[in-house]
Amino acid sequence: MIDVSYSNIKNGLVKLICEELKTVLEKLPKEEQEETSAIRVGFITYNKVLHFFNVKSNLAQPQMMVVTDVGEVFVPLLDGFLVNYQESQSVIHNLLDQIPEMFADSNENETVFAPVIQAGMEALKAADCPGKLFIFHSSLPTAEAPGKLKNRDDKKLVNTDKEKILFQPQTNVYDSLAKDCVAHGCSVTLFLFPSQYVDVASLGLVPQLTGGTLYKYNNFQIHLDSQQFLNDLRNDIEKKIGFDAIMRVRTSTGFRATDFFGGIFMNNTTDIEMAAIDCDKAVTVEFKHDDKLSEDSGALIQCAVLYTTLGGQRRLRIHNLGLNCSSQLADLYKSCETDALINFFAKSAFKAVLHQPLKVIREILVNQTAHMLACYRKNCASPSAASQFTCEK
Repeated sequence: MIDVSYSNIKNGLVKLICEELKTVLEKLPKEEQEETSAIRVGFITYNKVLHFFNVKSNLAQPQMMVVTDVGEVFVPLLDGFLVNYQESQSVIHNLLDQIPEMFADSNENETVFAPVIQAGMEALKAADCPGKLFIFHSSLPTAEAPGKLKNRDDKKLVNTDKEKILFQPQTNVYDSLAKDCVAHGCSVTLFLFPSQYVDVASLGLVPQLTGGTLYKYNNFQIHLDSQQFLNDLRNDIEKKIGFDAIMRVRTSTGFRATDFFGGIFMNNTTDIEMAAIDCDKAVTVEFKHDDKLSEDSGALIQCAVLYTTLGGQRRLRIHNLGLNCSSQLADLYKSCETDALINFFAKSAFKAVLHQPLKVIREILVNQTAHMLACYRKNCASPSAASQFTCEK
């Protein structure tokens, strides 16, 4: 999905994207034993309307179909929209050469956003397969359409109790859209190129909940930023991916999983749903110790993920973990994983930002850290060891 509004054409971004796609699509991920990728590709350009392209292999030239009804988005073609890249390569290359020229004289500055995601999801639904949308977008979607946003960048709210409003989505359109995407295995990755305020809290919600990624390049300049963008794009397109994943965490008695953090969606308290999962995604799980644990039998954790492979196979991946239990705090501190702790605190704080003032979150983090250090000093540190750290609160 390529935003072909005036500024993107003028600064050369659309041309850069189209040129890069010619080479990067050669490297679509594939199953280890397969020679070619089973992934099919489709193309949409948009400003305040959507342009779908028929790139069927037997066409001499790509065909464009325009959808102006952005309130009720539909897919105007099925056959020829999602195609095998190798089979349709010449038609696709024609299209990628033509797109920058096609919109060269366009003065359209207004864009839509939610209908773009809707269109991609409807196309995947019609094809009866999961998939991933790559959206290249630049501005606040102000055109009349579902998901329309206004500039609400109010500096007066910073460092007040109302600051959390700035981190919450403006409208519930994106939340319900994300739910639909997850239900249909549609992951969204967003490349943002803003030159002014774009409301990432709203636009970034769908990538966050669908196992996608958000890349942001402020005041993008081709000669300065193109290499970073192209590296990000190549890595994202080429990496192995699983679709339509559902994960469940089970434990032995004495403790249980109580909270989950990451690019996930949860309809209930046990099933972690991800429209896509790859090597750069992590799920952080908080466990609550609410019963007796045995030092003899330890604590057992099982993590099971059901997902669809690139070739369309449904697979189950299971991790079993056995952990020691100890009544000695010194053992706990010795085996504590600092990276995991920092990861957990960062994600907890990120989630809390939506509901609490930053000042309160900062105090909670400081207090938790001080409590851990004080607990170490009281129970584990030797009074005579000069090298042991001290903690004052």
